[in-house]
Amino acid sequence: MRTIMNRPKEDTRNLATVYIHTSSLILMTVLSLAGNSLVCLAFYRNRRLRKATNFYVLSLSVNGLIMSTFGFPFLSIASGLRKWPFSANVRQFNGFVTYYAAGVSLGTLTLTAINRYVCVVKPKLYPVRFTKKRTLYSIVFLWLSIFTLGLIATLRTPISFEWHPENLFCTMTRNKLDANRVLQFAFVIVILLPLGTILYCYGSTYWTIRLHKAAVSPSLQAENRQGTVGAHEIRASRVLLASVIGYCLCWTPSIAVSILRRVIQFNMPGVWISFSALIAASGSWINPVIYGVMNRAMRKEFYNILRCHQNQN
Repeated sequence: MRTIMNRPKEDTRNLATVYIHTSSLILMTVLSLAGNSLVCLAFYRNRRLRKATNFYVLSLSVNGLIMSTFGFPFLSIASGLRKWPFSANVRQFNGFVTYYAAGVSLGTLTLTAINRYVCVVKPKLYPVRFTKKRTLYSIVFLWLSIFTLGLIATLRTPISFEWHPENLFCTMTRNKLDANRVLQFAFVIVILLPLGTILYCYGSTYWTIRLHKAAVSPSLQAENRQGTVGAHEIRASRVLLASVIGYCLCWTPSIAVSILRRVIQFNMPGVWISFSALIAASGSWINPVIYGVMNRAMRKEFYNILRCHQNQN
């Protein structure tokens, strides 16, 4: 992987701040590994969880495991040592993984929103368009597409990554005008377009539910055999919407800080930058919590795993 040497940024944090940041990153690593491993193990043990909708849940959990394995451990060590102790290639890899994981998360949530839109707004098309096989193929295509685009941008632009003590992550440094153009294009395709799609799909979904009074309609007690959406799908929509809301809450502070710093040129206090980075990192473990609280089948399987109960399914 092509790298560009960057001058390390001086770490001006005091010892108390270093301790808080390092401890937080270690905690993020543990929570992400534990929570996402539970989701993957539950999916493996319980065949009833292997529904088309839950493939998106599995995608997010695998993505969280990648970040907690190849991202957070290196960042925790760098924060504790107050410098980047690894090679430039490792820094490039770590930065690439961080941005790749963020892109996969947003892309998966976009596919989820489209799934819920078709399920509720166009239920007659849902059994045909969203089979298990097609859902799995769409997720694989998403992962490969984002990987390919990210790799091309990193190698050809070129884009390099530098560890910043305040950001706590390896962030992009642009070295050419072409890199700015590529990143502007990526911002529209990877961020604005997916967010717009999510807002439109969930807005249409819940407007349809409200119009048909889905929460109390007798038709929701039946399976989706006559082109009407069932109560189970309504509950699934609510769980997945909660995941979107959780993701947005985690990333909104980081996006706001980036806009203020790079667009408005606002002199941002370091504590705000670090806080927004840690909130964004919590997105890697918040989804297993949401599934465990709102999804009864997933919660029951978590309980069986933790109690070492034999799966009967």
